[in-house]
Amino acid sequence: MLQFPIHRIENNLVITKSEDIWSYYRVFENTVGINEQEALENLVYRLEKLAWQLSGFIEIDYKILPVPVNIEARISKLQNQYEGKYASVGSYYAERLRDILIEEAKDTVEYKFFVGIKLERNENERDNIIETTIRSLKGLNRYVQRLSGYNGIDGELLNQYRESEESAFATLSSYLPATRAKREELHYLLRHIFTRGMKNERENDESITSLTEGILHQSNAGFIRIQQLEDESYCAFLPVTEFPVDMNGRAWSYFFQELGFPVEVHIRTHYREKKDDYSETNKIKRRFRDQDSQLLQANEDEDSLINSGRTLLHELENDIKNQGKPLLRTYTHFVVWGMTKSECRSRVTRIKRAFKDRGVEVLQPLADQLLLFHQSIPGADLVAPDWEQILTPESFSDSLFSLTRKVGNTVGFYLGKDITSPGETVENSPFLVFYHPFLGQLGLKGSKYSSPHVTISGPTGMGKSFLLKDILLNAIFFGAKILMTDPKNEVEKKFKATIGEEQSPFADLIESFNYITFSSDKRDGGKLDPLTFLEGEEAHDTAVAILEYLAELQSQERNIKTAIYKGVRHVLTTERKPGILKVVKYLQSSEDKEVQNVGDLLYEVGTNGVAKLMFSNGDVSGISLKEQVNILQIQNLTLPEDGEKPATRDEHIAVALMIPLAKFATKFARDDSQTKITIFEEAWMLTNTGQGHKLIKEMLRTGRSLRSAVYIVTQSTVDYNRADVKEAIGTKFSFKAKTIEEAGNIIEFLGIEDNKENRELLKNLSEGQCVMEDIYGRTAKIQIDVPFNEWKDAFNTKEEDKGRRETEEAFI
Repeated sequence: MLQFPIHRIENNLVITKSEDIWSYYRVFENTVGINEQEALENLVYRLEKLAWQLSGFIEIDYKILPVPVNIEARISKLQNQYEGKYASVGSYYAERLRDILIEEAKDTVEYKFFVGIKLERNENERDNIIETTIRSLKGLNRYVQRLSGYNGIDGELLNQYRESEESAFATLSSYLPATRAKREELHYLLRHIFTRGMKNERENDESITSLTEGILHQSNAGFIRIQQLEDESYCAFLPVTEFPVDMNGRAWSYFFQELGFPVEVHIRTHYREKKDDYSETNKIKRRFRDQDSQLLQANEDEDSLINSGRTLLHELENDIKNQGKPLLRTYTHFVVWGMTKSECRSRVTRIKRAFKDRGVEVLQPLADQLLLFHQSIPGADLVAPDWEQILTPESFSDSLFSLTRKVGNTVGFYLGKDITSPGETVENSPFLVFYHPFLGQLGLKGSKYSSPHVTISGPTGMGKSFLLKDILLNAIFFGAKILMTDPKNEVEKKFKATIGEEQSPFADLIESFNYITFSSDKRDGGKLDPLTFLEGEEAHDTAVAILEYLAELQSQERNIKTAIYKGVRHVLTTERKPGILKVVKYLQSSEDKEVQNVGDLLYEVGTNGVAKLMFSNGDVSGISLKEQVNILQIQNLTLPEDGEKPATRDEHIAVALMIPLAKFATKFARDDSQTKITIFEEAWMLTNTGQGHKLIKEMLRTGRSLRSAVYIVTQSTVDYNRADVKEAIGTKFSFKAKTIEEAGNIIEFLGIEDNKENRELLKNLSEGQCVMEDIYGRTAKIQIDVPFNEWKDAFNTKEEDKGRRETEEAFI
């Protein structure tokens, strides 16, 4: 009869009723970037070395626990962070999101990894006759105490294992990032075993008895039914019956994370002495000799697999003999469950098929289900020994134990799905991606970047603006103040076009934004004149940059440059209300004919069309940014082609306007009284001017201290692919690369491995797909997914197709 093995849990120690002590450790998740072969090989190397070093202990218990993503708790924590004018609207959308995700992502889990090591008593405590007698008497005393209901553990007993525990932790943490498991984690793990598929709610009474309540039914062959008071689930335990000869690339304790339903893993390993391992290889050699004899009698050719196995066996025999390589006698089983027997059976079929595709055979035994259930309990004895598989450290390392897929933040708004693996879509991927715009600057433990700044790059029509607006609307719920530049003059138009006549939270949101429109109308003249909203050297340098750029001066035209410098200085020091138009008149009055000509040119430019926004006599009123969300948009702006230098005078003026616009945004960002986001749409235009690039670098450098995040939306990352710039960016989103060369630039910018697979991936990204690098340096291919239809309509920048799409696709 099986007896529940655990007597007591002390911190990370599981003390069994037979007074064995196991120490359990939480292993932190490892991640590798997209197609990061080098990082993957590094994990394999560390796991192999760990399997060698743990041979100093007799028995190891590896566990992979699927923990349900608690959507409700995460959304609740998110709502608690909402504040300010739009907090109630944020709560409205958070509750809608909660309902959507609870339904769509009910089987979504995150995998947690644990390693249990059976400890050995300190050698110094062993064994003379007097000590053995004393220990026997103490053991009898403890037995009597247990009969009387006393649950304490003799401190002396624990002391005997302290050195072994410290050695176990040091060995494990040398190869995998780990910490001693908390008692609460072990309680959760234990409770999970008796509530698989049901709510794992912690009881007020944390006794072992309360954690392990549940009725087990074996009436269905191959299944166990677990019954709680108001719920039940069906489980199936699937031991591995055969591993392939070549384990390379099998990822047998990792790949199942993509299946879309929870899979639990238990791997028990036993080590024996070197002579026992050597004896095992001799036993296998005898089998090969028997097979050779049978083949000779049957006059058949040798199987290639047998030949390969013989070679591997010879190498293993030498490694055991000369290097002391250990063999791992491994007992591996997987657990799946469902709320009905049918659901559980379906998952059994899927996982068996998935493993078979990788050359791993798993079986659903009819009779051993209860034994395997018992064996999954921490500290339990090995009671199902028939499923032994012998692995080498290399074979074990190919499990990729501790590898998982995670990108983004734990608590944040829903951004989309991780679709890194081939064939994954937003519909079938189980990997949710959350993003929080105000964590980057906090210097979180394990983060690679301590910066709130973000880049969003890629060609037109691939989803940059869509993603940006999703982040913008979610960011305002945290009370952040927003300033967005909109050179395309499309945000207000697109947002308001989706609002119907009926009032709604979304309509109230959109209508409340402060849309500041700049036009070529006389009434808007001078609103971006830097001499009216900047002071001192900053006003001087910005005005000079604008005038030099518009005049298209060559390096040898020093007399004109000098005149511009003097003109700006003269106006700033002599005029009570300075303005750039006064500088132009100063140039026109020069005795130098070349300077006069430039002055005349600038006058014509600055008094006509949209350029007049930068030219004033100093008598303009300032721009109000009193609202929380402020969008600066310029009408009738002729932009250069994507990423190209300006080819016409109108395009030249459009780029020049970016200089004062960026300066205006910089002034906004310098107010450190509250959290802010400054958004530069079409930021690539800024890099066409030295002044613009300098402004962005300044904001990236100072933003964290000023509680100000900068969002750079650009066609290409090439202008930001420098160490001093990209290291100041916390999160990066890169959409499709048009060329192999651009893919190479993105790869360098993201710091991912430069290989053919990654270049092809970036070239083949579809609309709404991008590669994300988060503040922890993790990368993944993600699909942006906005769950609210009214948001999707407002974010769509494409023109109405008037039925053209349906007509084209009707006959496909």
